[in-house]
Amino acid sequence: MAADRATLFGADLQIVERAGGLDLLRDAGADLALAAGNDNIAQALALRLRVRKGELGSLGWSDYGSRLHELLGEPNNTRTHVKLMAFARAALEQDPRVLEVSAIEAKVLPGERDVVRLLLEIILIDAPNPLNLVFDVKLN
Repeated sequence: MAADRATLFGADLQIVERAGGLDLLRDAGADLALAAGNDNIAQALALRLRVRKGELGSLGWSDYGSRLHELLGEPNNTRTHVKLMAFARAALEQDPRVLEVSAIEAKVLPGERDVVRLLLEIILIDAPNPLNLVFDVKLN
């Protein structure tokens, strides 16, 4: 089953968030590190949320990405949270490996006035357990 999940969810270069941007990681042999299986699908879904919908249109991926960026500057209130959850659900359910987003919750982090944490439970194809994804959205 693990080999099947690795094949199903693929492999890609592993990235990490640093200084407000993304960077590649190196493995122990000084080669570029790979994210595979569950790590790769979690990374791929988080990237889908980070990319502005339409941003990759010139590369032939006009539907890739999310509309979360449209909420920058909006107040951190219930109305904005509902929009964040709807935009995140719509973006993630575009991925063919996602059956559905079965649960989503928006939480305000203590002491972080302009950050909303999205807690997502995602049902993946051919996966016995849901994937839990945590994604922070900065509204400022």
